[in-house]
Amino acid sequence: GKYSWVKAPTFNGKRAQVGPLANVFCMAAAGHEPTTRYLDQVVSTASSLAGMQIPLTALHSTIGRHAARAIRCAVIYESLQNQWQLLMDNIGSGDYETFNRPTFMKGEQRGFGFHEAPRGVLSHWVVIRDGKIANYQAVVPSTWNAGPRDENDELGPYEASLLDNPIADPEQPLEVIRTVHSFDPCLACAIHMVDPRQQEIVRVKAL
Repeated sequence: GKYSWVKAPTFNGKRAQVGPLANVFCMAAAGHEPTTRYLDQVVSTASSLAGMQIPLTALHSTIGRHAARAIRCAVIYESLQNQWQLLMDNIGSGDYETFNRPTFMKGEQRGFGFHEAPRGVLSHWVVIRDGKIANYQAVVPSTWNAGPRDENDELGPYEASLLDNPIADPEQPLEVIRTVHSFDPCLACAIHMVDPRQQEIVRVKAL
């Protein structure tokens, strides 16, 4: 019942990480060829540099989130080439339409839209009454990732990623900043560390 700094959304009652890493894992599981191809290249290169086979589970890490971001960039680049060609083909055939003009029926209408933004899934929820917005809500990627543990004691992705994360210097916990930054949060980067008794240990502000 206490106030938290971010909402704690769930998917089928479970906390979920969103972003490039989640996208890469889901697309690979679905057999998406470009994603699988680039993922295999990353794992192969990392394994060669490490001198040992790197398991996919190792990507669930700070460096893994950065690697997934690079994979997503490569996949999107390929996709954009295809989309550009489809657009040119449409224009070449005389189709110059650029958007669908919205029409709103009288009374109350409810709608939502989902988009895979660079930081992860982004959803917009709206209630329209007689052509005017009556209620509007956006659940952004950082809402999913930054949300604190919920009423079922389920940890949010930021919290979960920091568990068992070795800290070289508690007075300068750069590992905490690096890990949270790997999610590319759209929040003010202020991190408070507390002990099990809820006493503050150190407060760090990244400028």
